[in-house]
Amino acid sequence: MSDTHDHTNTGDPSGYGLMDAATHSGKAHIGFVPVAQKLPVDSAGDFGDQPTADNPTGAESQPVGSLVAPSLGCRINLREGCYRITLQPKTGTNIFHGTFRVEKSGNRTVISGDLYRFLNPAIALPAPVASAATATIRPAPSSFLPTKLGIPIYERDKYHSYLKVTGVKTPPPLARDCRFTLTAQEYVYTQPPAGQFNGTFPAPPGSRTINIVLANAAGPPGYSSVYFEGKVFEGAVEKGSFKMGWVSPFFRKATVEVDTLKGAVAPKAVPAISGSGGEDFKSAFKTAGWDLTVVFDQKDVPVPPGVNSNACWSPANLHALMQNVRNPATNLDKEWRFHLLVVPATMGCSRGVMYDQIGVPREGSASFSDDGYPSTDSALFGTAENQKQRDVPRAYLRSACHELGHGFNQIHQEQEGGADNSIMTTTPSVADVLGTAGTGEPGVFPDNIHLGFNEHVRHHLVHFPDPAVRPGGMTFGSGHTSTVPQADKDRHYFSASDLSLTVTAEHQQIHLGEPLSLNWTLTNNSDQPIPTPNDIRIEALYTHITVTDPAGVSRPMPTFIIECESAKIANLEPGGSLTARTRVYWSSRGFAFERPGRHVIEVHVMWVITGVPFGVNGQTDVWLNFPQSTADNDAAAKLLHPEVGMYVALAGGANHLTEAVSRLNHVSSLAGSAADSADGRGSGPAALRGYQGLLPTGKANTLDSGAGAKRRSASGKTSKP
Repeated sequence: MSDTHDHTNTGDPSGYGLMDAATHSGKAHIGFVPVAQKLPVDSAGDFGDQPTADNPTGAESQPVGSLVAPSLGCRINLREGCYRITLQPKTGTNIFHGTFRVEKSGNRTVISGDLYRFLNPAIALPAPVASAATATIRPAPSSFLPTKLGIPIYERDKYHSYLKVTGVKTPPPLARDCRFTLTAQEYVYTQPPAGQFNGTFPAPPGSRTINIVLANAAGPPGYSSVYFEGKVFEGAVEKGSFKMGWVSPFFRKATVEVDTLKGAVAPKAVPAISGSGGEDFKSAFKTAGWDLTVVFDQKDVPVPPGVNSNACWSPANLHALMQNVRNPATNLDKEWRFHLLVVPATMGCSRGVMYDQIGVPREGSASFSDDGYPSTDSALFGTAENQKQRDVPRAYLRSACHELGHGFNQIHQEQEGGADNSIMTTTPSVADVLGTAGTGEPGVFPDNIHLGFNEHVRHHLVHFPDPAVRPGGMTFGSGHTSTVPQADKDRHYFSASDLSLTVTAEHQQIHLGEPLSLNWTLTNNSDQPIPTPNDIRIEALYTHITVTDPAGVSRPMPTFIIECESAKIANLEPGGSLTARTRVYWSSRGFAFERPGRHVIEVHVMWVITGVPFGVNGQTDVWLNFPQSTADNDAAAKLLHPEVGMYVALAGGANHLTEAVSRLNHVSSLAGSAADSADGRGSGPAALRGYQGLLPTGKANTLDSGAGAKRRSASGKTSKP
């Protein structure tokens, strides 16, 4: 993997206290995420003096596979795992705490880290003076055993920067002292504006390059293994002190809360393929170096009134149920927590879905225990064919892990290196991989399903910056170049004579605050079958929409709902076509149409076959009218609200979004009748035309008196946006 895989606006480093604003430069792009790469293994050279203020880089490079300097009395054991780190600037009022992740496999070493900014010195009231009476009963300090420190969790709004280590230098065998140097690019993060989720990192090589010169030291209480202290240099200038201590063999930790609806069955542990022991959620994420805690919380959650739990669920009903049953004590600034809701559903709905955001990005998903493995998805499901997920435990567990992987911002392998037998490949593609002789994967589906992540996804899960993977961080797809058409320069785009993508807008002129119905059709115009995605809905993740406004500003419009477990690459026969549609209005990146004038809508369908990226694109344009009346203007002011956008993204029926319901009812009341407005007649707001079939049918949230209502917090939120 190369730096071009770094997965995006220059921020203001004011208050950092370590660097000049001029050093924080470089164009950045929304969705870009830096990621550390394998360190080079250089041959041992002639080492000069050890690092000093005049020579902060110190020794020449040594092989970094073991990172152990064998000189007498000098052993540098930079063991694999997670380290707590502290950067103390020489000047200023800030101190930075965070983590380093050191991953080693053979001669492969990758090191990355994250820093969070805190006030230093901490402002606190002075400790009370003990009286003679209290002093006599206060236990002596020696009677306390220090708590063993683990992987820390910090508040999202304190996130400051990503550290991408690009080199390690260790001392020669006969060094006079025992110090080593980590060279790192620091990428200072610009926090997202109010009401948005994605902050930005500067483009490579980041905000600045620093050298961290460290030596062995005695660890403070709470550290049970290797510990290092030293200094930070920028060029030859000392900038502060640095401390790092090992705390865990895991790189990251998270919690999954599982709530199960009455009549559904949650995924369970299964026997290991080796025949020794078992496999479960925890063991699957251990393959990526994550310490996953799974809490099977509520069981037999009541079915919401008016919902048929054994039919396909609407996005609005799932969304409402999720908001009511998830633990209201959840605080995403104190733990990385993801919610998995298990409902029955039925065959042919979907094995699972993931919501990009509820109140924040990537907080919850759902698994459907009574959907399963219809032969229409793959001819290679073997004994699982036409069986429910609840009756095929190994495949069911894999599917649920797949949804959790989406929650931690991992995308399909059909969009990256190609389908394989790993968790982030879709279920039908896993069956196809296991059923083909040339894949190198023996066995059949479901018995030989691998319940683990491949190296590519593992690398992302370990070394992406915290905001890119933690629940409540950046939006889904951030950091993956395969989800950004402009970033993928090597993609092969088909000519229209072979494969065409026709894009059609329902209306060529729309009104401010009006959703636009958009259709696209993929057609094989050649005389040969062409492997393409079998599902080109935006929810299946192969299709990406971008809207460019009259000022030339492009805005991605990612899907709100991710429903992709039936998607795979299959032959599109000559003359064959696939069609999909969506409403373009709002996404986690904001509103599509806010500025009157011409807007260009681009649709890209992208996929990978055996490592080769392919794509096809099409576009259309629409004109956004200026408000024509006071009613139009008032309607736009009400409708351009994120909760109305969320209501539209859920395809209507989301009566639990009370702010959206209130605004839509208000706009409806401005019309002589909804029908007149929809036809563009009368004095009503013209924007209502785009809400046909979406307007609320009632003002009450039926779920508030039903399933899980007692679990909902007073504000209806579980964490800060």
